[in-house]
Amino acid sequence: MGKDIRIAVRVTAMEKEKIQAKARKCGLSTTEYVKQRALGYKPRVVPPDALFACLEKLGKLADKAGSPEFDEEIGVVLKQITAEFLLPGKG
Repeated sequence: MGKDIRIAVRVTAMEKEKIQAKARKCGLSTTEYVKQRALGYKPRVVPPDALFACLEKLGKLADKAGSPEFDEEIGVVLKQITAEFLLPGKG
């Protein structure tokens, strides 16, 4: 990996405020937010703590599950939730 280089972008004060507010909602620095958007990603808003509590409960259920089929189904649901709510979207 090469040395990081800087790209400067001029924005108005209002644009800066909007970008910073959107970055905060996603739990990202302004730089990371702008970089993800420029590379085609759509950073997601940081989900509420309730989602993490539900994911934890699903994980505990998966640990108690009896059949391999059920374990696999729970795993699929957990991956889908993670992809839909936690990972940045592309496109």
